[in-house]
Amino acid sequence: MSTTPETQRAIAQRAIDRATTRGVPIDTDLAFLTLLEEWIGGEIDMRTMRERYLAIIALRSAERRDPRNSLSGINPSESSYEANDE
Repeated sequence: MSTTPETQRAIAQRAIDRATTRGVPIDTDLAFLTLLEEWIGGEIDMRTMRERYLAIIALRSAERRDPRNSLSGINPSESSYEANDE
């Protein structure tokens, strides 16, 4: 089934509205909105969007559990001077 970007945008807006009504706004997450635009534009499918967003959530969760060992490769406890002086 092929849908137009306008149809996909309407689908996305309905999902955003439902989440907001339930008290879980999803339109405040820039990573989610970026993936959503890729889906609307036909660059990725819904499965890929879901997989990427779950990976982002897992990364954020891991970084919150131990911010000293950020999975992004940056140790926030080090100053930028110390990190560049290696």
